[in-house]
Amino acid sequence: MSLALKPLNLGVEWIDEPDLAFAGNLTHIDPKVGIPAAGPWSRDQPNHPVTVTAGFIGSAESIAKAQAWLSRAAEGIDGDDEHHPFCGFQPDGPFASRLRTDGPEAKITAAEIRAVTADRLKRLEGFNQLLDIIDDRLRRLASLDAPPAVVFITLPSEITKRYWAVHQRNRGVETVWNLRAGIKARAMQRGLRTQLLQQETVESDLDAHTSDLEHPADLAWNLFTAIYFKAGGFPWTPVGLPEGTCHLGVTFYRPHGERAAMRTSVAQAFAENGEAFVLRGSPFEWKGKWPHLPAEEASRLISDVIGRYKQTMGRTPRRIVIHKQSRFFAAEREGFEDALSDYEYDLVALAPSTGVRVMRHGEYPPPRGTCVSLGNRRYLYTTGYVPSLGRYPHGHVPAPVQITDHVGDSSARDLLREVLLLTKMNWNSARFAERLPVTVRFAGEVGAILRDLPDTYEPEARYAFYM
Repeated sequence: MSLALKPLNLGVEWIDEPDLAFAGNLTHIDPKVGIPAAGPWSRDQPNHPVTVTAGFIGSAESIAKAQAWLSRAAEGIDGDDEHHPFCGFQPDGPFASRLRTDGPEAKITAAEIRAVTADRLKRLEGFNQLLDIIDDRLRRLASLDAPPAVVFITLPSEITKRYWAVHQRNRGVETVWNLRAGIKARAMQRGLRTQLLQQETVESDLDAHTSDLEHPADLAWNLFTAIYFKAGGFPWTPVGLPEGTCHLGVTFYRPHGERAAMRTSVAQAFAENGEAFVLRGSPFEWKGKWPHLPAEEASRLISDVIGRYKQTMGRTPRRIVIHKQSRFFAAEREGFEDALSDYEYDLVALAPSTGVRVMRHGEYPPPRGTCVSLGNRRYLYTTGYVPSLGRYPHGHVPAPVQITDHVGDSSARDLLREVLLLTKMNWNSARFAERLPVTVRFAGEVGAILRDLPDTYEPEARYAFYM
């Protein structure tokens, strides 16, 4: 006996590339075109940082190299056929801002470096000693009458190679201690925003692309975009998100050394103007591989987000969109929907797809924005060939993102367009787009920082502290 296979309807459509807004309400799809043409969005706004004072933590040599490298990068970097030139970070340039590299320094001594790199020292012991030293230097900078806007931490490579990630196994549970997360957590408690600079970066030649690093122009674009945001400015804002819309990414992390107890990693929330904030949830037990919120915690999390949105935006949201990377369990969905009963809402589960590919004739992969419908499943190419650029700006074989679950008020096409737009909202770089929307893109990084914060500490809400 043969089984009849039910045919699946196959559909393919293309979603136009979303625009971004820059100073003077100029719109363009690419930050590396929009900023040189008009300036960053905040250029004419009260939050525009006219001067960004840099502070430094590192050895005397690494600080000197970082200052020289940053000063040279701020002058501008030539591009080539595949890389936009960096327009510089100067008062009379598009950014209309100046990076002061003569700001306060808090040096790590040669004796301290020898102490934390001694062969006799256990890795975790040395890791904690290093963080104590950095925390002391952060304290010194934070106690100044005028603390720096951004603190650059530039450590010798012998330290970062040894302590970038420290693994520890205790009673069958492996814990990974992350240097970046540890520094960010301590800086947050001092009220400081930080930027880590690797030794190979500050030793690279900005006038020649001869290393394994990114092209110098791309490196400068990404770094100074992040600096501008950390100093209080918005490099660009999204175009086309309905007023009063709040997008929320819900992710999870496991506390250090815990097997079963899970905690809401973050409610990573983004308003329609790009304003972003972070909230930490309450701990709860979960024994499966993919955690899901109990109904009460889901409802409480939404209430906290709405309260923070009101505080940040000065008004109540009209619509809330929740992104997760796993399907919504019944209790979880019930909790969200109860809290959202007075609002328009969409619950959207997104997952990178490894089992579906779209092939096309010709030299290039499917265009970014290609949407494939296979029965009731939808796949969106957030990476791929970009017709307006005439090239494929990503370094991997493109794979689509799948909407695995959706409950709510919006059409699938509107949701997919918003996902495409949110892949362009990473202010930690000036890349054309990421594979995942910013709501879930940094789940691991944000969770690692929250994991290193004391339970009694209320995490900073502003996204700049996590970047």
